[in-house]
Amino acid sequence: MQSRIAPHVRQKIELTDSEDQLCTLLDECTTYLKSEHGLSTSCRIAGGWVRDKLLGLQSNDIDICLEDMMGVPFAERFVSFASERKSIPVNKITKIESNPDQSKHLETARTTLFDIELDFVNLRSEEYASDSRIPTQVTFGTPLQDALRRDLTINTLFYNVHTRQVEDHTEKGLADLRRGIVRTPLPPLETFRDDELRVIRCIRFASRLGFEMVTELQDAARDAEVQAGLAKKISRERVGEELDKMLKGEYGSLARGLAHDELLGPDPLLSLQLINNLALYSCIFYAAPAIKDSASSSRGPISSAVLAASLLHDLISPESSRSRKHLPSLHPSLLTALQLELIPHPP
Repeated sequence: MQSRIAPHVRQKIELTDSEDQLCTLLDECTTYLKSEHGLSTSCRIAGGWVRDKLLGLQSNDIDICLEDMMGVPFAERFVSFASERKSIPVNKITKIESNPDQSKHLETARTTLFDIELDFVNLRSEEYASDSRIPTQVTFGTPLQDALRRDLTINTLFYNVHTRQVEDHTEKGLADLRRGIVRTPLPPLETFRDDELRVIRCIRFASRLGFEMVTELQDAARDAEVQAGLAKKISRERVGEELDKMLKGEYGSLARGLAHDELLGPDPLLSLQLINNLALYSCIFYAAPAIKDSASSSRGPISSAVLAASLLHDLISPESSRSRKHLPSLHPSLLTALQLELIPHPP
């Protein structure tokens, strides 16, 4: 695996004007609900937005986690408070039902405010059966319980809208973000057996951010039980969505010696290399026996697929188009031919 450099992590989150308005409005709403209706809750922004802001990246999707209150009733009261008491128009709430088969374990309320897409959910604690990725019980949880059920430590960070501080309840998230490593908040086998889709998410974030996967996590990803669950318990639709995100992302590796304003796109080649190195190719691209039996020819070796992807990556990557000096003599000729084929001809 290529060497990485530690990402630059900001000391504090710098809010845009819209984000500042949102946090102020959420804080005022919770104060109002407590004083006027006796409803006590607190709001924390969770996960990806916190991670991205600390890395100096902008995100327009915000997940708001609520303590001891469900997402839909809070969102309804929040919209009412904003429109009636603050004269701030808010888009209509969309209720997204829980759908465990699609990794949606909680009912979610979604709306848009200040051009920011907001999802409201409650902090949760989950329990899983051994033969399913659908939780047998979902209850209100503490921030720590919620953080421990997440996929990666770098996704366990919260931003408290009341104190305007980042919270690291696992005491691992900030350190791992600064070190540029990917690991799970709980022992990886436990995290993966709860939801094997998290194996692919680990690869996606490792390749997207240019982070290193810790050895313990790599060993767990190679576990036979985990791989069997990934092949047979996870829908191909969900696997496909994660693979698609590896190829079409909003930002690329932070660890290619580039400044933040020079970020490239996602690193699909590294994703494929990680899939191959962790022996995950067969279970990620798993085909049911009936489909395999109907194939007209036998599948070639996995190594050939990785080699072909590496060749194509060198040919069409932005780095190659800027400088071809590092390529073997055959590559520039192939690249020129490929580009001619890709350029549409006038009618």
